[in-house]
Amino acid sequence: MNIPGGTPNLKLLWLNQEPGIQARRLDALLGCFDLSSSREELQAVENPFKALCCLLIYLFVQVDTLCLEDLHAFIAQALCLQGKSTVQLVDLQLDYIDPRAVQLGSLLVRGLTTLVLVNSACGFPWRMSDFMPWNIFDGKLFHQKYLQAEKGYSVEALVEQNRSRLTKFHTLKSVVCKACVKENRRIVSKQHWRSHQPGRWGRQGSGSHRTSSGYSRAGQGQHWRDQGPGNRQYEPDHWRRYPSSSGLQLRVPDNSA
Repeated sequence: MNIPGGTPNLKLLWLNQEPGIQARRLDALLGCFDLSSSREELQAVENPFKALCCLLIYLFVQVDTLCLEDLHAFIAQALCLQGKSTVQLVDLQLDYIDPRAVQLGSLLVRGLTTLVLVNSACGFPWRMSDFMPWNIFDGKLFHQKYLQAEKGYSVEALVEQNRSRLTKFHTLKSVVCKACVKENRRIVSKQHWRSHQPGRWGRQGSGSHRTSSGYSRAGQGQHWRDQGPGNRQYEPDHWRRYPSSSGLQLRVPDNSA
């Protein structure tokens, strides 16, 4: 891991009470996700959205096929969830079920589970409550926002015409996009992809992936993004990208049919 001062041992992370140890713990957590360069942006995010932004930056840097509409849906549902009652969430009606939305939602929850484990292993640099899915994610609400974003709804409509949410939306989006730009990843609309020739996939290569150090570390350990149905291998297509710099794997169904 690329951590300032080198990789600390667990005794230091768990038992040390010296001033500055919380900063070392946070460095270790971010290092696990190759997010050391995004430290300042993530520290500026208000609770409980740090975990969400941490995951979104990581995923969007690693996976070229995630688009601007996906980002909008993830952020909008997290903000709208804060004002929803349990009854409102239960009563949500969806026009139809999109398998890609289901898979993206499952991916985020698995990512939050991994963050809980990493935060614990690193000595709790962030509050555990910030990682609880019920604070930042609801599957049905995300599905609704995903379908709306796919239909071209404006950001104002996605946050349900709420000015406070709109301000927070642009703040969180800016944090994610700026961090991604640092890694030479520009998040674009799906319409932008469709307006270009097949060469737009050139950055992917044959299952290539991003890594800050320029080489692959795939295949190390058990990976939370490798938990697709039956753990079987999928054939490559325009909506999937495989290894990441941490060796984690993403399975996203093709929605082009």
